[in-house]
Amino acid sequence: MVKAEPDFYPWVRPGEPAPTTAGVRPWSEPVKPNRGGFFTRLNTPLQDHVFSASNHGNADSFYGGDWVPENIASRNGGAFLEVRREVRSGEPYTAAEMQSSGKFQYGRYETIMQPARGSGLVTAFFTYTGPWFGDPHDEIDIEFLGSDTTKIHFNYFKNGKSIKPATFDLPFDAASKPHLYAFEWRPDGVTWFVEGVPIYATEAGDPGVPVAPGKVMFSAWTGKPKMEGWHGKRLFRDGAGAQFNCVSFTPLGHDTPKCGDNYRSGGGGAGSTGAR
Repeated sequence: MVKAEPDFYPWVRPGEPAPTTAGVRPWSEPVKPNRGGFFTRLNTPLQDHVFSASNHGNADSFYGGDWVPENIASRNGGAFLEVRREVRSGEPYTAAEMQSSGKFQYGRYETIMQPARGSGLVTAFFTYTGPWFGDPHDEIDIEFLGSDTTKIHFNYFKNGKSIKPATFDLPFDAASKPHLYAFEWRPDGVTWFVEGVPIYATEAGDPGVPVAPGKVMFSAWTGKPKMEGWHGKRLFRDGAGAQFNCVSFTPLGHDTPKCGDNYRSGGGGAGSTGAR
């Protein structure tokens, strides 16, 4: 079942642009698009060849804590991103995010992940670019709310505007084990997939399809108190987090290694045992 979400970001006052789900720090020079593909199992996440850990404060954002590399660990053959109850920069939590060094555009984005469980938690996998990089805010999202991990949330932005977000019921609890998720971004639209099956797509001729190349990001986090109406009260267990066992990007028209190539449905791929 799909449910449209016109008020997907209810904490934004009327007339204000919706905030990005990215928490990137300013870069001194523009990040150039990368036309090649990539594949990583994130076995050693803090030394990964594609992604690096975000490391900065979030006091001026809607996030409820700083991004800290210490919240990212190698676990079960991939990267475990956790949210901790600890005070830094005046915020009561710390969170975890990883971002690609390059920017990417049209093609297929895949991940094998197991989102965080617990009221108040958010797990996200997305592309993003925006003013920090001298670009308009364009974004494509897959998100889970830890208060109900039997649902998956899709969203996309163009020029800072959330276009047509939607929520779908899943035939499983996503937090119980890793599963394969993907979206395919083309000049004429975006299609989202669960376990290789297309679930949601932009409408034909949609003028809101993002066009600006973006960084690939994934994260586990909680928001400030004003966000509890969306992600639930912050009642999660200290140290709860999300497991990412693979991330890949295949440029449009190419055939490069993908997370789904050797994926076993519900098993997270070869050698994966899931998050604890």
